[in-house]
Amino acid sequence: MGITVVSISRTQSGRWQARKNIPAAVREAYGKWEEKKTWDASLTAGQAKAEAADWVRGVEARIDLLKATASAAPANLSQLQTLALAGEWYKAERDKLEKNPGRAEDWYHATDELVPTDPDEREAGRIKPTEWLIEKRDKFLRGSGIRLSPSSSDALIQEMGTLWFDLSRLMERRIDRDYSPDPMTDRLPAFELEEKRVRVSITQLFEDYAATGMATARTIKGWRSHVSHFVSHLGHDDAAQVTPQDVNGWVKALTARGLSPKTVKGSYLAVINIIMKIAEEGELIASNPAAKVTVRGKKSVQTRGKSLTDAEAETILRAALTPQPLNISEDHRLARRWVPWVLAYTGARAGEITQLRRSDIRKEDGVWVIRITPDAGTVKNRKYRFVPIHSHLLDMRFHELSKEGDHAPLFYNPAKRREGSEENHHPRKVAEHVGKWVRSLGIEGVQPNHGWRHRFKTVARAAGVDPEARDALQGHAPKSQGQAYGEWPLDALRAEVEKLERYKL
Repeated sequence: MGITVVSISRTQSGRWQARKNIPAAVREAYGKWEEKKTWDASLTAGQAKAEAADWVRGVEARIDLLKATASAAPANLSQLQTLALAGEWYKAERDKLEKNPGRAEDWYHATDELVPTDPDEREAGRIKPTEWLIEKRDKFLRGSGIRLSPSSSDALIQEMGTLWFDLSRLMERRIDRDYSPDPMTDRLPAFELEEKRVRVSITQLFEDYAATGMATARTIKGWRSHVSHFVSHLGHDDAAQVTPQDVNGWVKALTARGLSPKTVKGSYLAVINIIMKIAEEGELIASNPAAKVTVRGKKSVQTRGKSLTDAEAETILRAALTPQPLNISEDHRLARRWVPWVLAYTGARAGEITQLRRSDIRKEDGVWVIRITPDAGTVKNRKYRFVPIHSHLLDMRFHELSKEGDHAPLFYNPAKRREGSEENHHPRKVAEHVGKWVRSLGIEGVQPNHGWRHRFKTVARAAGVDPEARDALQGHAPKSQGQAYGEWPLDALRAEVEKLERYKL
């Protein structure tokens, strides 16, 4: 599936909009010459582009499928194959509808429009191909990756219409709470036309997603191994063959290996759900087999809080003030000196601080701030934010590291390429170095860097820092749509930061 950069613009009402022209070669099969979609005006340009990229990916997947099926000769089905293929559609519709069959009066009249007005056609047992049934047939064929000759397409819709009568009678029984086995199940033959199916590669679905840039390089590296493991577990690489039972079996195997439910759900299952959803939206597969899979397992045992304690914080900050050995680089000595103190007063992620540049320490509207920005590296929510610098850090002269227009990183030398790569880049290596050093101080049982992030929330609550300010400072998502409106004035945010008591060693 090719990746296209789609442009977005504002409508007269302010909403974001995107358009995608359908290639002439597949325009007739697609059913329209252009796709278009709009998004809420409140989205930022970056958010709107991300939404548009996700949307256009589904459109292009459908285009690619139509191109693939158009290149193959249309299939001529036998009577047996036609009934079997209609049976596949029937069983999918039955499984979807019988859980909530609706009202009896609706099903009583559900077949009326399928009865032809011509008495000869009624006598021959034919059905009237209504527009809604034609749409169901075409969507089903697209999802199955099968292209039929005109005669086989007509024969298929006749079988589908006939089965709709059986489905209507079954739904009437389901409404009467009769859930006895469906007699049609054993009457319908199995469909065999594998050579006409379009294979939907799970691996390629992932690589197409990776090429969009929707996830960081580090995330893609981890997810790629998850997808490879999933394909190995299945024994094939065809998304069209994957069932919910397959995904559920894989999830159970992962938890049996000792992986935590959080890891399985948030990483392993997450990527499979994403790419299967893309395939479903592009009508490459009939449904997302990972959509309703749940992860069950033992919760991890927690024997202490996730925050650094007062004693641990004092140990780290005191050590940061101690002259560091000369056998480590100047960059690492600077990181040990400042990273723990900045984490203590900002609650930022360690990587957000270790990727700081001198120009990211600046004065904005008269307030000394740290600018945390995706321009410098990875930011989880991909949004910049200003964090006022606490007066204690100013007294310690942290702001003197600032240099306007100097985009050189503070804590590493980008020329040393051997230390980093696209996936495991310099700021992460620096954070790992600081974390290892903290461990050497005897800090155990808590994450050495992320423990500051938890501690910040704890200390900020005790100091009476406004809850919205706490989230704004740490880059957490607002709790409601209303809280997402507006900006925090920097002088007001600085006042909240100054509520934090100074660390006294």
